[in-house]
Amino acid sequence: MYNLSDLAITIVVPLVQKLMKDWNPLEQKHHCIDIFQDWKALLECSSPVSGYRGVEQELQPYHRLVWDVWMPPVRKAILDWNARNWSPLVELLDTWTPLLPPWVLDNVIEQLVLPRLQKEVEAWNPLTDTLPVHSWLHPWLPLMSSRLEPLYAPIRQKLASALVNWHPSDCSAKLILEPWKAVFSQGVMDAFVINNIIPKLGMALQAYVINPHQQHLDVWNWVMAWVDMMPEPCMVTLLEKNFFPKWLQVLFTWLTHSPNYEEVTKWYTGWKSIQALDIMNRAVSAPQGLLGQQPGAKESMAYLTNVERQQELERHVKPRRDYEAMVQTIRGATSTASLTSSFKDLIEKKAEESNILFMPVPGRYQEGKQVHRFGSSLLYLDRGVIFVFNQKTWVPTSLQSLLDTAG
Repeated sequence: MYNLSDLAITIVVPLVQKLMKDWNPLEQKHHCIDIFQDWKALLECSSPVSGYRGVEQELQPYHRLVWDVWMPPVRKAILDWNARNWSPLVELLDTWTPLLPPWVLDNVIEQLVLPRLQKEVEAWNPLTDTLPVHSWLHPWLPLMSSRLEPLYAPIRQKLASALVNWHPSDCSAKLILEPWKAVFSQGVMDAFVINNIIPKLGMALQAYVINPHQQHLDVWNWVMAWVDMMPEPCMVTLLEKNFFPKWLQVLFTWLTHSPNYEEVTKWYTGWKSIQALDIMNRAVSAPQGLLGQQPGAKESMAYLTNVERQQELERHVKPRRDYEAMVQTIRGATSTASLTSSFKDLIEKKAEESNILFMPVPGRYQEGKQVHRFGSSLLYLDRGVIFVFNQKTWVPTSLQSLLDTAG
C-alpha cells in the first residue's frame, strides 16, 4: 500500500524547492524555516534511518526533504564561503540545528566546513596575517568541539616556526598564544611553552644587566608577563638558573665592599617586593646557593635579615603603641574629673542624667576588673580609663563617646 507520507514528500519537495530557488543561506538564515518546522512535525517518524550514504528509499520523508531541498544551496554557499568570515555560517547552522537530522549536520561539518577550515589553516601565516587564527577558528568550538583537533598540530607547528626569531620584548606572542590555553590540553600547552618560550626568556635573563645604581626592569617584566602561561616549577627553574646566580653575585659583591647598608636594604627589599616571595627566600637561603658557597656571605646577609625582622616587628608593635597612646590620652583627659570624685561615681551620675542603665554584670570580670553594663554596651574601668567591648576586643574610649554611643 502506498505510504501517505511518501506521497506527501513527492508533492512537497518540488514546492519547497521552488520557494528556495534563489535562497542565499549566508544572508537569509531564517528563509523558509517556518515551512520546515511545519513539515518536520508532520513527516518525521521515529524509525531508524541509514543516513546519507544509504539508498534513497531508506530515508525518512522529512530527512529526504532536508537532503534534497535544504542541502544543495547550503553546500554551494559553503564552497564559496570565506572561512575567516565565520559569523554567517555559524549563525546559519545554530539557527537550523534543531531542524536538521543529526547525520545531515555531521555531513555539513565533516564534509564541507572542516575541509574549508583545514585549507584556511594551511594558508594562514602567523608572521604576516593581521587576523589571529583563533579569532575565526574558536567560534566553531561549540559546534565542532573535538572535530577541530586535527587543525591544532599544524597551528602549533606554524606558531613554533614563527617564534624561532621571536624576542621576549615583543608582547604579541603572548596575545596570540593566550586564547589557546583553554583549548589545548594542559600537557600540550606546557610542552609548547617549555620548548618555544622558556629558552627565549632564559636568554633574555642571561643578558640582563643587574645594576643596583641604575636598575632597569624591562627584561624582568618581559619574563614575569609569562607567569600565568607556564607551570610554576618551570618559572622557578628558569629564575634559579638564569637570574638568581647573577642577582646573588651582585648582592654578595656589594655586601663585601663596605656598602651603604641603607642603600643595600632599599635595593634588597625592593626586589623582594616584586618577586614571588617563596622563590626569593629559597634563593637567599639555599645551602647550595651562592651565598652558601662564598666566605662571609651569610654573615653579610644577617644585616638584611635583621632589618626585615625589625620591619615585621614594627608592623605588630605600632598598633600596640597607638593603643597605649590612646589610653594615655584618655587617661589624661579624665584625670581632672577623677580628682573630685571617683570615676565610677561620675559614670553613674551621667547614666542617671541620661536615663541609661548602669550596673555590674554578675560574675563577669576582665583583667580582674568588674564588667558593667552601660545601656547596650559592656565596659570595665582601669585607672580612670573606660574599656568598651566592640564585639571582638576591648578598646579604650572616652566618657563622652560612651554617652554618644548609648544615646
